[in-house]
Amino acid sequence: MKPSAFEMHRPRELGEALELLERFGDDARLIAGGQSLVPMMNLRIATPAVLIDLNAVGDLVGIRREGAFIRIGAMTRQQALLASEVVRQCAPLMTEAVRHVGHYSTRSRGTVGGSLANADPSSELVLAAVTLRAQLTIRSAKQERIVEAKDFFLDALKTAVQPNEALTEIAVPVASGDTRVAFCEHARRHGDFAIASAAAQLSPAHGILQVGLGAVGPVAVACRRIEGAFGRADFSAALDELVTAELSDVDVLSDVHTSANYRRKVAAVCLGDCVRELIA
Repeated sequence: MKPSAFEMHRPRELGEALELLERFGDDARLIAGGQSLVPMMNLRIATPAVLIDLNAVGDLVGIRREGAFIRIGAMTRQQALLASEVVRQCAPLMTEAVRHVGHYSTRSRGTVGGSLANADPSSELVLAAVTLRAQLTIRSAKQERIVEAKDFFLDALKTAVQPNEALTEIAVPVASGDTRVAFCEHARRHGDFAIASAAAQLSPAHGILQVGLGAVGPVAVACRRIEGAFGRADFSAALDELVTAELSDVDVLSDVHTSANYRRKVAAVCLGDCVRELIA
C-alpha cells in the first residue's frame, strides 16, 4: 500500500521545527529515521496530514560527556551510538543494548530519539534508558522540561511527549570505572522484535545493582525488588523468588508472536541469567 497524502516540511533549525509543531498540533508527526513511522504510514495505521522531517536539524545530533552525564542528541543514529568510544567507556549498557537493535542497515538510519519516542515495548534502547534512570529532555516552542525515563514511557507506543513537543536529548548517568553490564534478549531471529529482554548494570565500588525488564509488559520496568535485595547474604539463593515476584507485577503481553504464559517463562530465564552473569 501507499501512504495517504501529506504535507512535508524540512526545517533546518530546532526552533523552526518546534514552531511547525505549535502551528499544526495533532495533525503533524515528526519523522526521524522513519524505520517505524514509514511502514505504519504505508499500511495506513498512521495517517498524518503533515510530516516534519528532522534530518536537517544538525543540533539534534551528537554524543558528548558533560559532568556526570553522557548526553545523546535525539537524531543521533543508532549505529553512531554503537560505534562511540565515549558511550562504550561511560555508558556500556547502552552499547550492549544497541547491539541487539535490528541490523546494520536499520541502525544506520534509525535514531536514538526515534526509538525512544516510538516507545515500543520490545525496544532495547527503551529498556536501557529505564534501567539506567536516564533523563529525557522534551521541548516545545515555549518551554523545556526534563522527564525521568520511568515517567516518560506511559504505555505501549505512548509517551509523555505532547503533540506540540519533541524529544531533543537523552542524558545517561556516567558509569563508574569498574562497572559491569549484562544484556539478555530472546527473539526468534537476530533483529526480530524481542519476546523478552533484561538488562543489568553492577557498580561493585558503590555496591549498586540496576536491573530492568523489557518486552514483557506495555512498558519496560526497573526491577526494584531485585535491586533492593542486592547485598543481602541470601541474595543468590533468593534470586529465583525475586524474579517471580518481579514478574507478578507485570501485565504480561500476549500477541501474534507468543502467549503471555510462554513470554513470562522466557522473561524469568532472561532476568535470572542477566543478574547471575554479573554476580557470579
